[in-house]
Amino acid sequence: MSLPSSVGLPQEMMLGNLDYSIPPDAKSFSVKVQPSNLSQVQGSFTTPITAGTFFPESAFPSQNIIFDLPCGASPSMFLDNRFTTLNFQMNITCTNAGTQSTGTLTNAYLRGGAYSWFDRMYITSQNGQIIEDIGEWGLVNDTLVALQMNNSVRDGVANQYGFLSSTAIDSQGHQISNLSTGKTIATTDNETHSYSIPLASGVVGVLADKFLNIGRTSKLQVVLQTANIIPITGGIGANAWTAGATIQVTLSNFSLSCEYVDIGVNALSMLDNTLVDGKSYIHGTTYRTSSVSLPAVAGSQSLLAGIRASSVKSLFARFYEGGTASVNNSVNGKYDSKCPIINSINFSVGGIKYPQQPVNPLLAPSQAFRETQMAIGSFNNAQFQSAITPTNYCRLSAGGTGQSAGTGATQEYTWNLGTAVDKQAQFIFGENVEVCARRGLLSGLNATSAPIFLELNVASAPTNSHICYVTGMLDHVIIHDVRSGDIQVRI
Repeated sequence: MSLPSSVGLPQEMMLGNLDYSIPPDAKSFSVKVQPSNLSQVQGSFTTPITAGTFFPESAFPSQNIIFDLPCGASPSMFLDNRFTTLNFQMNITCTNAGTQSTGTLTNAYLRGGAYSWFDRMYITSQNGQIIEDIGEWGLVNDTLVALQMNNSVRDGVANQYGFLSSTAIDSQGHQISNLSTGKTIATTDNETHSYSIPLASGVVGVLADKFLNIGRTSKLQVVLQTANIIPITGGIGANAWTAGATIQVTLSNFSLSCEYVDIGVNALSMLDNTLVDGKSYIHGTTYRTSSVSLPAVAGSQSLLAGIRASSVKSLFARFYEGGTASVNNSVNGKYDSKCPIINSINFSVGGIKYPQQPVNPLLAPSQAFRETQMAIGSFNNAQFQSAITPTNYCRLSAGGTGQSAGTGATQEYTWNLGTAVDKQAQFIFGENVEVCARRGLLSGLNATSAPIFLELNVASAPTNSHICYVTGMLDHVIIHDVRSGDIQVRI
């Protein structure tokens, strides 16, 4: 039997032609965009005085930082989404040194990375419509980094992302030196860190698949909303303080670095001939997150995730343990994600279970992690990229049982209790729900009218209630009317 195959030559032997050349009048240039409304955001917190306690969840001003991208300069101008980068600085000073006496500090760290300073990112078009809105932007970035970077890559970009760079395998943001072990706090303390992170956006950032014709729209505004909690973890050592210190945190020097490409009028004319009814279509990926309470009770529970979209590619669940921060509780706030002692978990969309056979994380954390890898787009050994270690993944909420020879029949040996300030708990359960998992296909599950539930069974009641964050990875299509400049999005 002959195979239905055509005869051809490899690309390396095609000697009669060269690759496409860009038009000679095309040019590119970098643009640095400053905020149009404010120059800095400032907040403060007071260190506790009781020995063995952690920094409180201190409020931070939730401010909108608005960037107006340059638009309309030339019809042939395009934004190269791959290079859009958010830059800013964090400065930590002491305004009141308090009284340490014999008291000491434990090491303090930035939670997750530089992205933890932002809770939301949204984009508005020229008609004032919000065309992209990613809530819990910091958590979404934390999930992507944990599942798409291995530890070597993570360590290599530690400076720009604000990661903890160490020979040890850590999952935390960088250390705050002036709030760490052996440091005596003084009003002369001044510590500055700078960050430069790719903008996670499916319209103007790294999640978009094609360039945006930004020269043929009159307005495009990127808004970043700062976190309402200071994302710094630290604490007081073995000895109490007489009075707490006041620490001031300032975020400043915000900017967006963008790369623009002007292809020239001749190339633009050629491009316009390929458009249908004067509209361009750009595919990208975006994220939506909903939160729901998980009470501290045993038994089966079904949690409704308020996510609606026409093409849901994947779903992810994280669990933030409530209660007072302690060595047995979440010291890294919502950036710690622990397993609330569940022995069965699956998503349900329109009554159909994903996966069809629920996973038991307590007995098979490897299978739960494999489902999560497939949800992020890793389908074989060559594609596996993760910065999550087994110890950090297999973290149980308070009330569970740690590693023990007596628990071998009910849970895998890797499960452990406690929280380390420099190693975030990273139990994330994900599920791929695409009809056919392939980049470039709009093959996600239609959930516009089908409710999404997270179904789980809690083996034994945890000590604390939890907040479950469910994030959906969604296809979205940007529809750009190049004649009117109007941009719409279909999700």
